[in-house]
Amino acid sequence: MSEDLLDYWVRLIKPHFPPNAWIVARYSGDDHVIEIDWKLDDEPNRGRPNRRSRKIQITISDEAIEDYLDKKEQERGLFETNVAKLMRERYSPSDLEQPIQPGSSSSRDRLLIKKDIGNAG
Repeated sequence: MSEDLLDYWVRLIKPHFPPNAWIVARYSGDDHVIEIDWKLDDEPNRGRPNRRSRKIQITISDEAIEDYLDKKEQERGLFETNVAKLMRERYSPSDLEQPIQPGSSSSRDRLLIKKDIGNAG
Protein backbone atom coordinates (compact mmCIF):
# COMPACT_ATOMS: atom_id res chain seq x y z
CA MET A 1 0.00 0.00 0.00
CA SER A 2 1.66 3.19 -1.15
CA GLU A 3 -0.10 5.72 1.08
CA ASP A 4 0.15 5.74 4.84
CA LEU A 5 -2.53 3.45 6.26
CA LEU A 6 -3.83 6.04 8.72
CA ASP A 7 -4.30 8.51 5.84
CA TYR A 8 -6.08 5.76 3.96
CA TRP A 9 -8.61 5.27 6.79
CA VAL A 10 -9.27 9.03 6.82
CA ARG A 11 -9.86 9.02 3.06
CA LEU A 12 -12.24 6.06 3.44
CA ILE A 13 -14.24 7.66 6.28
CA LYS A 14 -14.21 11.35 5.29
CA PRO A 15 -16.98 11.22 2.63
CA HIS A 16 -19.49 10.19 5.32
CA PHE A 17 -19.18 13.50 7.15
CA PRO A 18 -19.86 17.15 6.27
CA PRO A 19 -17.34 18.76 3.90
CA ASN A 20 -16.30 21.23 6.61
CA ALA A 21 -15.47 18.46 9.10
CA TRP A 22 -12.27 18.89 11.08
CA ILE A 23 -10.47 15.53 11.15
CA VAL A 24 -7.49 14.59 13.29
CA ALA A 25 -5.86 11.20 12.84
CA ARG A 26 -3.35 9.76 15.27
CA TYR A 27 -1.85 6.61 16.67
CA SER A 28 -2.83 5.37 20.12
CA GLY A 29 -0.60 2.46 20.94
CA ASP A 30 -1.11 0.09 18.02
CA ASP A 31 -4.60 1.39 17.23
CA HIS A 32 -5.48 4.12 14.72
CA VAL A 33 -7.76 6.87 16.06
CA ILE A 34 -9.70 9.35 13.93
CA GLU A 35 -11.48 12.23 15.65
CA ILE A 36 -14.07 14.28 13.78
CA ASP A 37 -16.17 17.34 14.49
CA TRP A 38 -17.40 20.38 12.56
CA LYS A 39 -18.92 23.81 12.99
CA LEU A 40 -22.71 23.91 13.18
CA ASP A 41 -24.38 26.86 11.51
CA ASP A 42 -27.71 26.22 13.18
CA GLU A 43 -27.92 29.20 15.56
CA PRO A 44 -26.00 32.17 14.11
CA ASN A 45 -28.75 34.63 15.02
CA ARG A 46 -29.05 33.46 18.62
CA GLY A 47 -25.59 34.56 19.68
CA ARG A 48 -24.04 31.13 19.19
CA PRO A 49 -22.42 31.28 15.74
CA ASN A 50 -19.48 29.01 16.59
CA ARG A 51 -21.28 25.97 17.97
CA ARG A 52 -19.60 22.67 17.16
CA SER A 53 -20.99 19.21 16.57
CA ARG A 54 -20.49 16.36 18.97
CA LYS A 55 -17.03 14.82 18.69
CA ILE A 56 -16.86 11.49 16.93
CA GLN A 57 -13.98 9.18 17.75
CA ILE A 58 -13.42 6.20 15.49
CA THR A 59 -10.81 3.71 16.66
CA ILE A 60 -9.54 1.02 14.32
CA SER A 61 -8.14 -1.73 16.50
CA ASP A 62 -4.71 -3.23 16.01
CA GLU A 63 -6.35 -6.58 15.25
CA ALA A 64 -8.48 -5.02 12.49
CA ILE A 65 -5.39 -3.36 11.02
CA GLU A 66 -3.41 -6.61 11.05
CA ASP A 67 -6.34 -8.52 9.57
CA TYR A 68 -6.67 -5.93 6.79
CA LEU A 69 -2.95 -6.03 5.99
CA ASP A 70 -2.96 -9.85 5.92
CA LYS A 71 -5.69 -9.91 3.26
CA LYS A 72 -5.05 -10.03 -0.44
CA GLU A 73 -5.94 -6.88 -2.36
CA GLN A 74 -9.21 -8.39 -3.61
CA GLU A 75 -10.27 -9.38 -0.09
CA ARG A 76 -9.68 -5.86 1.23
CA GLY A 77 -12.68 -4.68 -0.76
CA LEU A 78 -15.05 -6.46 1.64
CA PHE A 79 -13.45 -4.68 4.59
CA GLU A 80 -13.79 -1.33 2.82
CA THR A 81 -17.41 -2.04 1.87
CA ASN A 82 -18.27 -2.99 5.46
CA VAL A 83 -16.64 0.15 6.87
CA ALA A 84 -18.61 2.30 4.39
CA LYS A 85 -21.83 0.48 5.31
CA LEU A 86 -21.18 1.01 9.01
CA MET A 87 -20.52 4.72 8.44
CA ARG A 88 -23.78 5.12 6.48
CA GLU A 89 -25.80 3.29 9.12
CA ARG A 90 -24.28 4.95 12.14
CA TYR A 91 -23.78 8.47 10.81
CA SER A 92 -26.70 9.30 8.55
CA PRO A 93 -26.85 12.95 7.40
CA SER A 94 -29.96 13.66 9.50
CA ASP A 95 -28.26 12.31 12.65
CA LEU A 96 -25.15 14.36 12.00
CA GLU A 97 -27.17 17.58 11.96
CA GLN A 98 -28.44 17.00 15.49
CA PRO A 99 -26.55 19.34 17.83
CA ILE A 100 -25.35 18.36 21.28
CA GLN A 101 -28.05 19.01 23.82
CA PRO A 102 -26.97 21.60 26.41
CA GLY A 103 -25.87 19.88 29.60
CA SER A 104 -25.47 16.54 27.86
CA SER A 105 -22.85 14.34 29.48
CA SER A 106 -22.18 12.33 26.32
CA SER A 107 -20.71 14.82 23.90
CA ARG A 108 -18.38 12.22 22.36
CA ASP A 109 -19.56 9.42 20.10
CA ARG A 110 -17.13 6.49 20.10
CA LEU A 111 -16.95 3.72 17.53
CA LEU A 112 -14.54 0.79 17.67
CA ILE A 113 -13.81 -1.01 14.41
CA LYS A 114 -12.71 -4.54 15.23
CA LYS A 115 -11.28 -7.42 13.25
CA ASP A 116 -14.63 -9.04 12.52
CA ILE A 117 -15.84 -6.12 10.36
CA GLY A 118 -13.82 -7.52 7.49
CA ASN A 119 -15.77 -10.76 7.67
CA ALA A 120 -19.30 -9.36 8.10
CA GLY A 121 -21.48 -9.48 5.06
